[in-house]
Amino acid sequence: MADLVRQVIDDMHSCGIVPTDPGVIQFDLPTMTRFHVAGDKKGTMNGFWRGFSDGIPAGVFGSWKTGAQHNWTMGSADKWSDSDKAAFTAKIERIKAEREALQAQAQGEVAKAATERFNSLPDASPDQGYCLKKHITPMNAKQQNTFLVLAIVDWSGAIHSLQTIAPNGRKMMLKGGAKKGFHIHIGGNPEGRLLVCEGYATGCSLAKMDPDAEVVAAVDAYNIRSVAQAARERFPTREIVLCGDHDPVGVRCATAAARAINGKVLIPPTVGMDWNDYALALEASR
Repeated sequence: MADLVRQVIDDMHSCGIVPTDPGVIQFDLPTMTRFHVAGDKKGTMNGFWRGFSDGIPAGVFGSWKTGAQHNWTMGSADKWSDSDKAAFTAKIERIKAEREALQAQAQGEVAKAATERFNSLPDASPDQGYCLKKHITPMNAKQQNTFLVLAIVDWSGAIHSLQTIAPNGRKMMLKGGAKKGFHIHIGGNPEGRLLVCEGYATGCSLAKMDPDAEVVAAVDAYNIRSVAQAARERFPTREIVLCGDHDPVGVRCATAAARAINGKVLIPPTVGMDWNDYALALEASR
Protein backbone atom coordinates (compact mmCIF):
# COMPACT_ATOMS: atom_id res chain seq x y z
CA MET A 1 0.00 0.00 0.00
CA ALA A 2 2.89 2.37 0.75
CA ASP A 3 4.10 1.95 -2.84
CA LEU A 4 0.66 2.89 -4.19
CA VAL A 5 0.56 6.01 -2.04
CA ARG A 6 4.03 6.98 -3.21
CA GLN A 7 2.94 6.65 -6.85
CA VAL A 8 -0.10 8.86 -6.23
CA ILE A 9 1.96 11.54 -4.50
CA ASP A 10 4.53 11.45 -7.33
CA ASP A 11 1.72 12.06 -9.83
CA MET A 12 0.34 14.85 -7.64
CA HIS A 13 3.75 16.55 -7.69
CA SER A 14 3.92 16.31 -11.47
CA CYS A 15 0.48 17.98 -11.70
CA GLY A 16 1.29 20.72 -9.19
CA ILE A 17 -1.28 19.57 -6.61
CA VAL A 18 0.93 18.73 -3.65
CA PRO A 19 -0.52 17.90 -0.21
CA THR A 20 1.36 19.62 2.61
CA ASP A 21 0.65 16.51 4.69
CA PRO A 22 1.27 13.44 2.49
CA GLY A 23 -0.08 11.24 5.28
CA VAL A 24 -3.67 12.15 4.37
CA ILE A 25 -3.37 10.29 1.05
CA GLN A 26 -4.85 6.88 1.77
CA PHE A 27 -6.88 4.28 -0.09
CA ASP A 28 -10.30 2.78 0.66
CA LEU A 29 -11.48 5.47 3.06
CA PRO A 30 -15.29 5.79 3.42
CA THR A 31 -15.41 9.36 2.08
CA MET A 32 -13.43 11.74 -0.10
CA THR A 33 -10.33 13.25 1.50
CA ARG A 34 -9.85 17.03 1.49
CA PHE A 35 -6.34 18.41 2.00
CA HIS A 36 -4.31 21.61 2.01
CA VAL A 37 -2.42 22.17 -1.23
CA ALA A 38 1.11 23.54 -0.98
CA GLY A 39 1.08 27.18 -2.03
CA ASP A 40 -2.60 27.75 -1.24
CA LYS A 41 -3.75 30.11 1.49
CA LYS A 42 -3.21 28.79 5.00
CA GLY A 43 -6.25 26.99 6.39
CA THR A 44 -7.79 26.16 3.03
CA MET A 45 -8.61 22.60 1.99
CA ASN A 46 -8.85 22.88 -1.78
CA GLY A 47 -7.28 19.54 -2.63
CA PHE A 48 -9.33 16.34 -2.92
CA TRP A 49 -8.47 12.65 -3.26
CA ARG A 50 -10.41 9.42 -3.38
CA GLY A 51 -8.83 6.06 -4.18
CA PHE A 52 -9.63 2.35 -4.27
CA SER A 53 -7.06 -0.45 -4.03
CA ASP A 54 -9.20 -3.41 -5.08
CA GLY A 55 -8.69 -4.90 -8.55
CA ILE A 56 -6.70 -2.35 -10.52
CA PRO A 57 -5.95 0.43 -8.02
CA ALA A 58 -7.41 3.74 -9.19
CA GLY A 59 -8.43 7.13 -7.92
CA VAL A 60 -9.03 10.81 -8.62
CA PHE A 61 -7.29 13.88 -7.25
CA GLY A 62 -7.56 17.57 -8.00
CA SER A 63 -8.08 21.10 -6.73
CA TRP A 64 -11.42 22.75 -6.10
CA LYS A 65 -9.63 26.10 -6.34
CA THR A 66 -8.41 25.67 -9.92
CA GLY A 67 -10.96 23.12 -11.12
CA ALA A 68 -8.19 20.72 -12.12
CA GLN A 69 -9.00 17.01 -11.87
CA HIS A 70 -6.76 14.04 -12.67
CA ASN A 71 -7.61 10.36 -12.93
CA TRP A 72 -4.94 8.08 -11.47
CA THR A 73 -4.34 4.38 -12.00
CA MET A 74 -1.47 2.05 -11.26
CA GLY A 75 0.62 1.20 -14.30
CA SER A 76 -0.32 1.43 -17.96
CA ALA A 77 -3.79 0.76 -19.32
CA ASP A 78 -2.43 -0.57 -22.62
CA LYS A 79 -2.95 -4.22 -21.70
CA TRP A 80 -6.24 -3.91 -19.85
CA SER A 81 -9.07 -6.27 -20.67
CA ASP A 82 -12.56 -4.94 -21.36
CA SER A 83 -13.58 -5.89 -17.83
CA ASP A 84 -10.58 -3.99 -16.42
CA LYS A 85 -11.59 -0.89 -18.39
CA ALA A 86 -15.20 -1.21 -17.23
CA ALA A 87 -14.13 -1.55 -13.59
CA PHE A 88 -11.86 1.49 -13.86
CA THR A 89 -14.59 3.60 -15.46
CA ALA A 90 -17.05 2.57 -12.74
CA LYS A 91 -14.63 3.65 -10.01
CA ILE A 92 -13.98 7.01 -11.64
CA GLU A 93 -17.69 7.66 -12.16
CA ARG A 94 -18.38 6.77 -8.53
CA ILE A 95 -15.73 9.23 -7.33
CA LYS A 96 -16.97 11.90 -9.73
CA ALA A 97 -20.54 11.55 -8.47
CA GLU A 98 -19.36 11.77 -4.87
CA ARG A 99 -17.32 14.88 -5.59
CA GLU A 100 -20.22 16.57 -7.39
CA ALA A 101 -22.56 15.77 -4.51
CA LEU A 102 -20.14 17.22 -1.96
CA GLN A 103 -19.58 20.30 -4.09
CA ALA A 104 -23.33 20.83 -4.57
CA GLN A 105 -23.91 20.53 -0.83
CA ALA A 106 -21.14 23.03 -0.06
CA GLN A 107 -22.33 25.45 -2.72
CA GLY A 108 -25.88 25.16 -1.40
CA GLU A 109 -24.71 26.24 2.04
CA VAL A 110 -22.82 29.19 0.52
CA ALA A 111 -25.88 30.16 -1.53
CA LYS A 112 -28.08 30.22 1.56
CA ALA A 113 -25.62 32.43 3.46
CA ALA A 114 -25.17 34.68 0.41
CA THR A 115 -28.93 35.15 0.06
CA GLU A 116 -29.36 36.07 3.72
CA ARG A 117 -26.45 38.50 3.61
CA PHE A 118 -27.52 40.20 0.38
CA ASN A 119 -31.11 40.64 1.47
CA SER A 120 -30.06 42.16 4.80
CA LEU A 121 -28.02 44.96 3.21
CA PRO A 122 -29.18 48.42 2.10
CA ASP A 123 -29.19 49.47 -1.54
CA ALA A 124 -25.87 50.78 -2.80
CA SER A 125 -25.34 54.53 -2.78
CA PRO A 126 -24.33 56.38 -5.93
CA ASP A 127 -21.58 57.85 -3.74
CA GLN A 128 -19.96 54.46 -3.17
CA GLY A 129 -16.30 54.73 -4.15
CA TYR A 130 -16.24 52.29 -7.06
CA CYS A 131 -19.41 53.80 -8.54
CA LEU A 132 -17.82 57.25 -8.40
CA LYS A 133 -14.61 55.93 -9.91
CA LYS A 134 -16.44 54.31 -12.83
CA HIS A 135 -19.07 57.08 -13.16
CA ILE A 136 -21.95 54.62 -12.89
CA THR A 137 -25.29 54.61 -11.12
CA PRO A 138 -25.52 51.33 -9.14
CA MET A 139 -28.18 48.92 -10.35
CA ASN A 140 -29.32 45.83 -8.46
CA ALA A 141 -26.49 46.35 -5.96
CA LYS A 142 -26.22 46.47 -2.19
CA GLN A 143 -23.59 48.06 0.00
CA GLN A 144 -21.76 46.85 3.10
CA ASN A 145 -19.66 49.57 4.69
CA THR A 146 -17.63 50.92 1.74
CA PHE A 147 -17.99 47.77 -0.38
CA LEU A 148 -20.35 47.21 -3.29
CA VAL A 149 -22.07 43.81 -2.96
CA LEU A 150 -23.45 42.08 -6.06
CA ALA A 151 -25.59 38.95 -6.27
CA ILE A 152 -24.56 36.09 -8.58
CA VAL A 153 -27.89 34.66 -9.75
CA ASP A 154 -29.53 32.22 -12.15
CA TRP A 155 -32.45 33.05 -14.45
CA SER A 156 -34.97 32.27 -11.71
CA GLY A 157 -33.38 34.99 -9.59
CA ALA A 158 -31.96 32.58 -7.01
CA ILE A 159 -28.72 33.81 -5.46
CA HIS A 160 -25.75 31.41 -5.66
CA SER A 161 -22.86 33.61 -4.57
CA LEU A 162 -21.71 37.21 -4.14
CA GLN A 163 -19.08 39.48 -5.60
CA THR A 164 -17.81 42.40 -3.55
CA ILE A 165 -15.99 45.38 -5.02
CA ALA A 166 -13.84 47.72 -2.96
CA PRO A 167 -13.75 51.48 -3.67
CA ASN A 168 -10.38 51.02 -5.42
CA GLY A 169 -11.84 48.36 -7.74
CA ARG A 170 -10.49 45.23 -6.05
CA LYS A 171 -12.96 42.42 -6.69
CA MET A 172 -13.57 39.40 -4.47
CA MET A 173 -15.77 36.35 -4.95
CA LEU A 174 -17.43 34.60 -2.04
CA LYS A 175 -15.35 31.58 -1.07
CA GLY A 176 -16.94 28.32 -2.19
CA GLY A 177 -19.72 29.95 -4.17
CA ALA A 178 -20.83 28.76 -7.60
CA LYS A 179 -20.15 31.03 -10.59
CA LYS A 180 -20.16 29.01 -13.80
CA GLY A 181 -23.22 29.80 -15.88
CA PHE A 182 -24.54 32.35 -13.38
CA HIS A 183 -24.58 36.12 -13.78
CA ILE A 184 -25.04 39.53 -12.18
CA HIS A 185 -28.40 40.88 -13.29
CA ILE A 186 -27.94 44.56 -14.11
CA GLY A 187 -31.48 45.30 -15.26
CA GLY A 188 -33.26 46.83 -18.23
CA ASN A 189 -36.08 45.75 -20.50
CA PRO A 190 -36.88 42.02 -20.22
CA GLU A 191 -38.63 42.19 -23.60
CA GLY A 192 -35.63 43.70 -25.40
CA ARG A 193 -32.46 42.16 -26.73
CA LEU A 194 -30.11 40.66 -24.12
CA LEU A 195 -26.63 42.10 -23.70
CA VAL A 196 -24.10 39.84 -21.96
CA CYS A 197 -20.89 41.58 -20.85
CA GLU A 198 -17.99 40.78 -18.54
CA GLY A 199 -17.97 43.10 -15.52
CA TYR A 200 -20.48 45.03 -13.46
CA ALA A 201 -19.41 48.58 -14.35
CA THR A 202 -19.45 47.65 -18.03
CA GLY A 203 -22.99 46.35 -17.59
CA CYS A 204 -24.19 49.54 -15.91
CA SER A 205 -22.74 51.61 -18.76
CA LEU A 206 -24.39 49.40 -21.39
CA ALA A 207 -27.73 49.67 -19.60
CA LYS A 208 -27.47 53.44 -19.73
CA MET A 209 -26.44 53.49 -23.40
CA ASP A 210 -29.14 51.01 -24.47
CA PRO A 211 -32.16 51.38 -22.15
CA ASP A 212 -34.30 49.20 -24.45
CA ALA A 213 -32.08 46.19 -23.76
CA GLU A 214 -31.71 43.89 -20.75
CA VAL A 215 -28.16 43.54 -19.43
CA VAL A 216 -26.35 40.85 -17.43
CA ALA A 217 -22.67 40.61 -16.46
CA ALA A 218 -20.82 37.29 -16.54
CA VAL A 219 -18.28 38.42 -13.88
CA ASP A 220 -15.36 37.68 -16.21
CA ALA A 221 -14.57 36.76 -19.81
CA TYR A 222 -14.08 33.06 -19.04
CA ASN A 223 -17.64 32.73 -17.74
CA ILE A 224 -19.28 34.54 -20.65
CA ARG A 225 -19.83 31.44 -22.76
CA SER A 226 -21.57 29.44 -20.03
CA VAL A 227 -23.72 32.49 -19.17
CA ALA A 228 -24.65 32.85 -22.84
CA GLN A 229 -25.54 29.16 -23.06
CA ALA A 230 -27.77 29.40 -19.99
CA ALA A 231 -29.43 32.46 -21.53
CA ARG A 232 -30.02 30.67 -24.83
CA GLU A 233 -31.58 27.73 -23.01
CA ARG A 234 -33.88 30.18 -21.25
CA PHE A 235 -34.58 32.27 -24.36
CA PRO A 236 -34.41 30.05 -27.49
CA THR A 237 -35.35 32.81 -29.97
CA ARG A 238 -34.15 35.99 -28.26
CA GLU A 239 -31.46 38.23 -29.74
CA ILE A 240 -28.38 37.82 -27.54
CA VAL A 241 -25.36 40.06 -27.97
CA LEU A 242 -21.96 39.25 -26.44
CA CYS A 243 -20.38 42.59 -25.43
CA GLY A 244 -16.74 41.68 -24.90
CA ASP A 245 -13.83 43.89 -23.88
CA HIS A 246 -11.45 44.90 -26.67
CA ASP A 247 -8.52 42.78 -25.59
CA PRO A 248 -7.37 39.34 -26.82
CA VAL A 249 -9.18 37.37 -24.11
CA GLY A 250 -12.36 39.46 -24.30
CA VAL A 251 -12.63 39.22 -28.08
CA ARG A 252 -11.84 35.49 -28.12
CA CYS A 253 -14.32 34.58 -25.37
CA ALA A 254 -17.13 36.76 -26.74
CA THR A 255 -16.66 35.36 -30.24
CA ALA A 256 -16.64 31.75 -29.02
CA ALA A 257 -19.77 32.38 -26.94
CA ALA A 258 -21.58 33.95 -29.89
CA ARG A 259 -20.74 30.99 -32.11
CA ALA A 260 -21.96 28.54 -29.48
CA ILE A 261 -25.42 30.13 -29.22
CA ASN A 262 -25.88 31.78 -32.62
CA GLY A 263 -25.53 35.20 -31.03
CA LYS A 264 -23.93 38.48 -32.05
CA VAL A 265 -20.68 40.14 -30.97
CA LEU A 266 -20.23 43.78 -30.00
CA ILE A 267 -16.72 45.03 -29.21
CA PRO A 268 -15.65 48.63 -28.42
CA PRO A 269 -13.89 50.21 -31.41
CA THR A 270 -10.73 51.10 -29.49
CA VAL A 271 -8.20 48.46 -28.46
CA GLY A 272 -7.87 48.18 -24.69
CA MET A 273 -11.33 49.56 -23.91
CA ASP A 274 -14.35 47.94 -22.32
CA TRP A 275 -17.82 49.45 -22.68
CA ASN A 276 -17.44 51.50 -19.51
CA ASP A 277 -14.24 53.02 -20.91
CA TYR A 278 -16.05 53.72 -24.16
CA ALA A 279 -18.98 55.41 -22.40
CA LEU A 280 -16.63 57.65 -20.41
CA ALA A 281 -14.66 58.56 -23.53
CA LEU A 282 -17.91 59.37 -25.33
CA GLU A 283 -19.02 61.67 -22.51
CA ALA A 284 -15.66 63.40 -22.41
CA SER A 285 -15.81 64.14 -26.14
CA ARG A 286 -19.15 65.91 -25.94
